[in-house]
Amino acid sequence: MDLLFEDSGDFDLTTIGLGIGHKSGKMSFCAKHDMILSGAKEVQKIMNELQIKHTFHLCDGDFVSKNSLILEVFSDAETLHKTWKISQNIFEYMSGIATYTSKIVQNARLAKPDITIATTRKNFPGAKKLMLQAVLDGGGSIHRLGLYDSILIFKQHLEFLNDEELNSSFKNLKSKFIEKKIIVEIDNCADGIKFCELGADVLQCEKMNLEKLQECVTLKHRFPSLLVSATGGIDIENAYEFAKTGVDFIVTSAPYHAKPADIKVEMKYE
Repeated sequence: MDLLFEDSGDFDLTTIGLGIGHKSGKMSFCAKHDMILSGAKEVQKIMNELQIKHTFHLCDGDFVSKNSLILEVFSDAETLHKTWKISQNIFEYMSGIATYTSKIVQNARLAKPDITIATTRKNFPGAKKLMLQAVLDGGGSIHRLGLYDSILIFKQHLEFLNDEELNSSFKNLKSKFIEKKIIVEIDNCADGIKFCELGADVLQCEKMNLEKLQECVTLKHRFPSLLVSATGGIDIENAYEFAKTGVDFIVTSAPYHAKPADIKVEMKYE
């Protein structure tokens, strides 16, 4: 497995040098604080690949209270040391994202119980799968995987179209991808009205203050099928206020920058 080899390589010089690789032992992973667990499926892949005896006591998405036992692993010292740090890193980074996501979802839903928190494609290159899985484990959703799975018109797209071309291109876009929702990023309500009249399905309100955002939400009365999202600088601290505006969902990158969880690892000779 690439993740495993990236950390362990071909040799563990320390274990070889000490001559302890053949000795049997047990390794345990415990939470050092309350968290939402994520990374269990990835760690289990490592355990299965190496055919290591192990027992998971909790699953991805579970609330884990401080000092709770997450995983026990039974093997020789060489294998335990090979899987130790990569497993701990997966648990800590993914659980950190999941825990942050859970908190921002909870805060937003205090204001609007049915609101969705979705994360952007601004994830760290090469780690998208793990980061998005952590978001899902924390109760969040995915805004878009990439350019290939959704249609989102930015002002950068509009630089290549005049008004006449925009009307025909928009009509062609809706016709060609009839099953897809058309999302348009806007920074003012006037543009929102223009794109709603062209047939936009979702208005993505970029870095609007709460007053302007509420104005855009009122467009839902005029366009009943319209969805409105808020994005730009939204985190745990202000998610409640943005949710109070009545938007259907919040788009954020904040969970990707969450502090890793703290997992205690103990190893014992048996």
